[in-house]
Amino acid sequence: MKQGNYISPIFKLSLRDADSVPRKISYSQWATYEQCPRKWKLNYIDKLDSYTDSIETTFGTAFHETLQHYLTIMYTDSVKRADSLDLRAILTQKLRMEYSRCLETNGGIHYSNAIQMAEYLEDGSAILDWFTKRRKQYFSTKDWELIGIELELCTPASKSNPSVYWYGFIDVVLRHVPTNTIHILDIKTSRMGWNQHQKADPIKTAQLIAYKNYFSEQFGIPKDNITVEFFIVKRKIVEESMFPQKRIQQFKPAAGSVTQKKVQRQVDAFVEACFDTEGNKNETRTYLAVSGKGDKHCKYCPFKTDYANCPKADRIRN
Repeated sequence: MKQGNYISPIFKLSLRDADSVPRKISYSQWATYEQCPRKWKLNYIDKLDSYTDSIETTFGTAFHETLQHYLTIMYTDSVKRADSLDLRAILTQKLRMEYSRCLETNGGIHYSNAIQMAEYLEDGSAILDWFTKRRKQYFSTKDWELIGIELELCTPASKSNPSVYWYGFIDVVLRHVPTNTIHILDIKTSRMGWNQHQKADPIKTAQLIAYKNYFSEQFGIPKDNITVEFFIVKRKIVEESMFPQKRIQQFKPAAGSVTQKKVQRQVDAFVEACFDTEGNKNETRTYLAVSGKGDKHCKYCPFKTDYANCPKADRIRN
C-alpha cells in the first residue's frame, strides 16, 4: 500500500505483499497491448520506455492527492474538519512536490514554467471551490463509509496462469452500509470533460470493469454488489454557455456480466500470448504493429517516427 493512504482495517487483511508475486501487470500495460502489441513490446520487453512527465500528469497526481486527502478527513474525522482545510494551499504544495519529484527522475529537465503552473493551480482551485460548495451532491457520510484511498489490488490476472498478477491502485472505494454495496470511483482530470467518443472507448472504460472483477476476487465481494464510476473533473468550462456548466462529470460505464466476461477474456488472451507459466515475458513471438484506422494509434505514439523499431511498412490498419 502506498504510504499515507487509508484502508479499512478489515479490508487490510486481504492485502498481499506485491513484492512476493512472480509477475505484475497493470491496466496501462494491458491497455498498451490492446492498442498496439508492438508498442507493448518496445516498452516492456525492449525497455524503450516511452513515458515522459508533463504538466497534465503532474497536475493529475497533485489534484488526486488533494481531493483524496479531503475525502479521507471527511470520512475518518468529520465533514467540518474537511471543510476547514485550505485546499488551495494543499494543492499548491502537492504541485510543487510532484514537479520536484519528476525533475529528480528526469535529470532536472524542466517541462513546464511558472506561468503554466499558475494556470493549472487556478484551474484546480476553481474545481475544488466548485466541489466543496456542492459536496453533498457527490459524497455523503450518512450511510456511507470509506473503505480505501489508493486501495491496492494484487491478485492473479488470469486463472490459466497463476504467476501473473493484476496490480494497481483504486482511487476511492466506499461502502453503502444499509445495502452492503461497494462503490468504486476512478478520478480523472480532463480539460473539458469526456465526449461521447471517449465514453464509448472500450479500452478506456475497461479499466473500471477490470477493477470490479479483481476487487471481487481479492476481497470476496460479489460482483453484483459492486458499482463503478468515473469521477471526471474539468479544468475548463464553457464560460458563455446557455446552460450552467458543471466542473464535475460522472460517468458509469456498462459493467454487467457480459462486459465483465469480455474484459476478462481480453486479459486472459494478453497473459497467454505474452507470458509463460513462470511469468516470464515471451520475447520470441512476433508483436504486430497496429496503427488503427486513419493511423489513430500512431498519432501520439513516441515510436511514430522510429522506423528502425517500428517500420512504417509493417503497420497494420484495422
